[in-house]
Amino acid sequence: MKISSSIKTIALCAVCALTVGCDDYLDTTNERYTPAHDELTTLDALRATTASLYTSPWYYFHKRRFIQLGDARANNVLNNSSTSNDWNVQASLNEDVENTSLTHAWGSLYNVVTQAGYVIDDYAPYCVSHGVCSQEEANQCIAEARFMRSLAYWFLAMYWHDVPIVTNAVTASETAYANRFEDVLQFAVCEAEYARKWLPVMPGDKGRVSKTSADVLLSRLYLTAGAYAKGGHYSADFKTRVLDKYYADDADYQAAQSLAEFYYAKAVAAATRAINDAPAAGYGMMDDYEQIWRVQNNNNSEVLFALQFVAGSTTSYGLGNDLQGELCYSECLDNNYGKAWSTKASYDFIFTSIKRGGLSRTRGNIMPSGMTYDYLFHEYDYDDCVEANENESGQEKGTPWTVSPENTTLGIKKHVVGGPIATDNIAFNGNSGLCTPMLRLAEAYMNLTEAYMGLYNMTETTDPRILEGVNTVRRRAYKMELADGTYPGDYGQTGTFNLDSLLVERRLETYMEGLFWPDIVRRSFMGKEHLQRMLDYQNNRIIDNEGDSIMGCYRLYNYKYSYNEQNPQKLGTVALATSYSTGQYTIYRKSKECVHNIPEGSFVHSTQLGEDDNLWSMVYPPVETNADPNLLKAPVAYDFTEIINNKSDYNEYE
Repeated sequence: MKISSSIKTIALCAVCALTVGCDDYLDTTNERYTPAHDELTTLDALRATTASLYTSPWYYFHKRRFIQLGDARANNVLNNSSTSNDWNVQASLNEDVENTSLTHAWGSLYNVVTQAGYVIDDYAPYCVSHGVCSQEEANQCIAEARFMRSLAYWFLAMYWHDVPIVTNAVTASETAYANRFEDVLQFAVCEAEYARKWLPVMPGDKGRVSKTSADVLLSRLYLTAGAYAKGGHYSADFKTRVLDKYYADDADYQAAQSLAEFYYAKAVAAATRAINDAPAAGYGMMDDYEQIWRVQNNNNSEVLFALQFVAGSTTSYGLGNDLQGELCYSECLDNNYGKAWSTKASYDFIFTSIKRGGLSRTRGNIMPSGMTYDYLFHEYDYDDCVEANENESGQEKGTPWTVSPENTTLGIKKHVVGGPIATDNIAFNGNSGLCTPMLRLAEAYMNLTEAYMGLYNMTETTDPRILEGVNTVRRRAYKMELADGTYPGDYGQTGTFNLDSLLVERRLETYMEGLFWPDIVRRSFMGKEHLQRMLDYQNNRIIDNEGDSIMGCYRLYNYKYSYNEQNPQKLGTVALATSYSTGQYTIYRKSKECVHNIPEGSFVHSTQLGEDDNLWSMVYPPVETNADPNLLKAPVAYDFTEIINNKSDYNEYE
């Protein structure tokens, strides 16, 4: 495993183009220090190095991969292509070919780790030692870098379980062993706790992270640790080796009856802080779900961390957002800036959206047939659109967009912003200009409900106090129904709310944000019963056992959506499609069985592509295991001594 340190001269405009290839993202050069240090003459120059962490290092992860791994893999996407590609390989769990979603995601996330490490270990200390800034000013920059590194490690751990913890790109071994999942997760916790201590209450600049950002990230991390502890997966020495020392001065840790109780209580506290402190920090839930993903609303009040793509940039590789070209179903909608020929919303996601999504949220996630969007337009000239042979052909340029009633498979709306008319000339070919939200305040509300259920060891509840968090999110999703009197009611009023209900709500709220597969994995951590539930879910056995279609998993099944003829602005119906010749359901690609056949305490990685993938871990990219065979050996414990010796820098016990 090699560490990349090729870095360009820091631009004082606060954008640094860090272009790193996936195969050499960990290569080092001795020349990296000189050009960087030459520019580090002011605090603004140091802050420019952290600004670069908001875009370029994440680029290859953002370029489809976080959705392919977090959504396609979790059956949120239909890809009807007859040839193998990263979408249908992940959607069917068929990693029988070397696909770039694995290689690029791994490389990009470690690029984030590496670039953050330069700020932490080089740029900030240099500025302090040369009188450029104070230690406290440097700590704020370090906190931003640690926030990024924490989030990157959470993704790495949720996808690959055991991964190497790299803190210094220059000294890291090229044949590193993976570290234990529990250590990777706690390392991410420590990083986020440091971030919370030193980040400002209000972002220093619009788009930068803050204490509230760190609190929501912490609530996610604590929930993951709580689930892992609840399932009894932590090793026997972890508590004495790490936690007893790191949390020695934490009264909550000393009082907790179990590790699960401690982490869930921490999650409650972090989510509560985020919700309570949000208004003073300038944050708040957007009233309209659809408006979150408009370029005119970049870095809106709900967004706690977004990738800061540069609007209008079409030449600086890594600074533009090209997702629209991968997801937009019609070239007439985005001025031919790209088209998703084969990638649509999955049957199960549409079915669940009709049942529990709410109209506003569903319109913001997918594009139901017959729906009109008054903020999207026909961007093509009339003749060009007719020539394109789209179902929506025959409308004048500038006409508000109405999805054709003839569409029986539904396009994806989230990340699709339209062309120049819809975006006030912000979108270009290859760059929508959208600053992609990666962490939103809505998550704090859902995390709060999950944390309470974990803390009180609940699998179901009707308690309105516990459900207030998730109901806050639900009410926003049903904004239109609340207005016209058709709201079905809060959770708890419409029947018992259980962990399946919570999983479905998360799926609906964070669709195409790369989080649903990690949500499934976290649930499976909670113990044997939950692990089996998630395996049954992914292998579509819940339908057979219980007939609960909300928990169906018809991977890559064709379907037919029928629009609402009586009121096209309401949702229609959806049904699985059958073959005219056989009468059987039409499946575009057969899926593999989702398995978890690794004994407790063993490490969880397949050794080659094509083997059954474990629920807890994808296959390591072969390019990495070929270069570093130690990755396939048993993971080792991480040495937390340095963090423990400096724990006052990381945490504040309140």
